[in-house]
Amino acid sequence: MIKFFKKIFNSEEENSDDAIETNLDLAIIVILLRASSIDGNKDELELDMIKDIAIQDLDIKEEDFINLYSKAVEEEDFSADIYKWTKIINDNCDEDSKLKIFRLACKIVNADGNIDPFESNFTRRLSGLLYITDKQAGEIKKEFN
Repeated sequence: MIKFFKKIFNSEEENSDDAIETNLDLAIIVILLRASSIDGNKDELELDMIKDIAIQDLDIKEEDFINLYSKAVEEEDFSADIYKWTKIINDNCDEDSKLKIFRLACKIVNADGNIDPFESNFTRRLSGLLYITDKQAGEIKKEFN
């Protein structure tokens, strides 16, 4: 009987950890999608960069990425704000991870070599919601100029 309960609770913990990881991956991809589309254009270069980031930096398998990407596109289309997604990131990431996510978003924003006012506003809001200092955000943005 005890083995039965241990098995149930252990599998629930594993499923819970998987769900948290999936939600975190989804949150990051939604943020990156928003970064790619905030200027009104979703170009292939930016979408390819998001796929590469997901597979290389987030260690998402390509077949899992397709499902996650579909969910992220749907969520990004129906989500008016990024607060929901930054909350997931803040709840599950340390400062270094949040800086890395911000750096990835800046990389996407700068992919076309032009930063318009919407993109600038987006990175400013994102840094604030991720509790990144202005100094840290400025240093990261300078990497792409």
